[in-house]
Amino acid sequence: MRSNALCAGIATTAMPPEAPVHAVCAMGVEAWGVRRRARHLRVVQIGIGGKPPAGMRGIVISAGLCGGLLAEHAPGTVVIATQVVDEQGVAHACDPGVVAALERAAHYLRLPFVGGSLISTSGMVTGAARETWAGRGHVAVDMESAGAAESAQRFGVLRVILDTPSRELSAAWAEPARAIRQPANWGEAIWLGINAPRYSLRVGAVLEAAFLGNIDPEV
Repeated sequence: MRSNALCAGIATTAMPPEAPVHAVCAMGVEAWGVRRRARHLRVVQIGIGGKPPAGMRGIVISAGLCGGLLAEHAPGTVVIATQVVDEQGVAHACDPGVVAALERAAHYLRLPFVGGSLISTSGMVTGAARETWAGRGHVAVDMESAGAAESAQRFGVLRVILDTPSRELSAAWAEPARAIRQPANWGEAIWLGINAPRYSLRVGAVLEAAFLGNIDPEV
């Protein structure tokens, strides 16, 4: 049970619920993390590389896991993007009020977080491609945020870095059902089984703090 003091402490940082908040998630584990921690938010699961329905009302958060592009950002680092760029160079600015609410929540939870530009690609990014996108000024990569931005009136990004240049995952995980059947991927599967749920709960915790005003520092 959360103490009233903790809830009161975040009450001044939570964004007023003036509009519905939708968390757009690709994978089931990401959606689970949000539903487990931020139970009153609306979750839209779209699949890897998917896109939500057009014209979504209220606030839309592209929520889930991502790849880090810079060596200094360890797995578990929260990414609160200020803009999303697609592979054609089209940029979508994140709503400043949403960004501020997410940053206040991450700070209150004492989580490491980074801002900046996120690149949204059509395929999984590994190896030299990470250096390419990092060299163009991006801090992280996913496959869904640009599509979510196109569907929203007010838009934000909340991601947690899962893999990094020094802790890469096989590109086979773009198709998890196929990857898990390959013995060469089983070591990574164990690592993912531990950390993907852990980091997905971290996403949910920040959303809970930012929009619902509840705090549990054990994230």
